[in-house]
Amino acid sequence: MGSKKIMNAMKPVNLQLKRLLQTSSFTLAVVLFPLVGLTLEVKDVPNPRQIHRTWVTDMAGILDQPTEAKINSLITHLEQQNGAEVAVVTVPETSPSASPKAFTTKLFNYWGIGKKGQNNGVLVLISKGDRRVEIETGYGVESILPNAKVGNIIDTQITPKFKQGDFNGGALAGTKALVVALENPSVSNQPTPIAIPPNSDTTTVAAEPAAISPEPTQDNNVLWGLLGVGGLISAIGTLAWRRRRVSIEPEGQSRFNGGSRTCFCATCKKRLEKVDDSIIQATLSQPEQVAQKIGSIKFEGWKCPNCSQQLTGSGYHRVAFVPRSGQFRECPTCEELTITHTTQTLQRPTQYSQGRRLITDKCQCCDYRTEREETIPRLPPPPPPSSSSGGGSSSSSYSGGSSNSSSGGGSFGGGDSGGGGAGGSW
Repeated sequence: MGSKKIMNAMKPVNLQLKRLLQTSSFTLAVVLFPLVGLTLEVKDVPNPRQIHRTWVTDMAGILDQPTEAKINSLITHLEQQNGAEVAVVTVPETSPSASPKAFTTKLFNYWGIGKKGQNNGVLVLISKGDRRVEIETGYGVESILPNAKVGNIIDTQITPKFKQGDFNGGALAGTKALVVALENPSVSNQPTPIAIPPNSDTTTVAAEPAAISPEPTQDNNVLWGLLGVGGLISAIGTLAWRRRRVSIEPEGQSRFNGGSRTCFCATCKKRLEKVDDSIIQATLSQPEQVAQKIGSIKFEGWKCPNCSQQLTGSGYHRVAFVPRSGQFRECPTCEELTITHTTQTLQRPTQYSQGRRLITDKCQCCDYRTEREETIPRLPPPPPPSSSSGGGSSSSSYSGGSSNSSSGGGSFGGGDSGGGGAGGSW
């Protein structure tokens, strides 16, 4: 009887402790969320081919189930028709990668989207936090989807809907346009000029923190332990945030390597306020507009609320953030990072002969262009047939070139990308 009384007396304490742990776990999750965003690596992105044998990974939670089903159906039909592979991925943000473009190229090659030897893959990456969409193309489809055409798809099919908050509509329309182009290469392989979209305002919406009502508990040691862990994590997050800020004069122009950062006034040390994007867009030259469109530079304006009244010039500091992607070069004519690098396969390699590819460096703003040919190594011999697979059975991977390989599972086919494609912001 005595032990039973003790057990009954402990029930309220155990219940309070359980509720405390549940509340503390939620608190830690809220604290950890920005840190997760700061440390997203390509290996952390779930591969939809390995998990569900589908083509969509929605880490940002912006696509509903019907939209995912439609996108998967479109891509599956395309892959069954000609073997091309398209992946659609959403992420909260791409930090600490140098840029969304760099993250997209790395993820494309990490997964190996497209068939090996054909390199007929496309990756659509939507970064909600960066307000950026990137479309990466494999070597084998760059002639079907040149950078200018990809940029046109982004400008006309995707970002207009994203600006209205319609992520489902934009993702589906963009996927449809890519599938149509890949299904009809003879119609799609036409030059498309880059269109500079009209300026638009950008609105940033801050999420309200969830209110947590702590419950009293008799186990203060557990409470202080959890608070200590939360404080340590908050300190780590603060240090990471401070590494991503810069100090600049209240007026002038600067250029920094790496992604966008928070700016502080070098004179009064106060945090600067971001200038409306439409004001900055009006100051950009044509080469600067093109550079920002293709993702080689991001221009921002920062204004000091304390010192701006004493300034005699523009009243703000214009900053150019240059990603460390290495995918763009400075045009000798435009004197801006407007040169893109594309690759076209002239002769496919076989097991017995080398192939040839044409490398083109072209300015997206002027007529500057250079071309050179490279040799593609011979293909490795096929692996010996497995004794465990019966005659006529199909492979369970996507490494072959057959357009009927969608019946298997596993992963993407081992394709490569050299950084072709385009990007756009909303």
